[in-house]
Amino acid sequence: MLLLSISIVIAILVTIAFPIAAGFWLRRKLGVTWRVISYGFLGYFLVQSLLSLLLNGLTNLVDSGTFTFSDEGFIILQLVLSVVLAAVLGVLIRWAAMKFLKEKLDTLESAYGIGVGYGGAESILLVGLPLLMTFISMISNMNIDPQTTTLDPAVVVQLEELWQVPFYFPLAGSLERIAAMLMHITVTILVLQVFKRNNAIWLAAAIGVELFVNGLIVGLSQLGLGYGWIILITVLLMFGNIYLLFHLNAVNLIIKPLEKTNNEKEE
Repeated sequence: MLLLSISIVIAILVTIAFPIAAGFWLRRKLGVTWRVISYGFLGYFLVQSLLSLLLNGLTNLVDSGTFTFSDEGFIILQLVLSVVLAAVLGVLIRWAAMKFLKEKLDTLESAYGIGVGYGGAESILLVGLPLLMTFISMISNMNIDPQTTTLDPAVVVQLEELWQVPFYFPLAGSLERIAAMLMHITVTILVLQVFKRNNAIWLAAAIGVELFVNGLIVGLSQLGLGYGWIILITVLLMFGNIYLLFHLNAVNLIIKPLEKTNNEKEE
């Protein structure tokens, strides 16, 4: 229990505190304002709202008999639409923000800010806060007696199963979140190339990267590939995103301030 508790705390720090710390780092090193970072955060909210609206509409059509699917087919359709629409809407919203907001967002600094805001929102809302709430429930009911508790038996069984989770699972999950956040930064910088290179084909490239990464992970998970293999593939994809950032000369902006700071320390 101790190892699992420690790993969950680390995972909570990674999924909640790390995106916030990244925002402070961007503010200090690159001068990115919290307003710019909040655009990415709000962009994620907007994408999820639109995605929820569209998927709920599809569910209503299926329930009314307008469309007919088997249970398994409908689940697969929802997963495919979730991945495709999240990629397309996420890229288009970031592009629209850079193009139409009355603020200069078509810079590398702003792209980093929007990417951190978008990926940070996903990390905090999708994983961090639910994990925190789950951990609070686990700790609060750690010594419950199944015979005397007023909790629903199904809840008691679920809590007992949670304490049996291998301690490295939360750590692996937090690594996956770091990889996902890096992917969102990469996608945002690919969107930036539309303005820097005056070529809309980069929108397709941005959508393609997110579709490939998320589609591959979701697809392999549905096929029943082991969790360890999923995390390994996630790490390999993360290195692929790092390569893209170097290829786009997007890392120099990060390295130079660090080099300057190190030189200042030596002086």
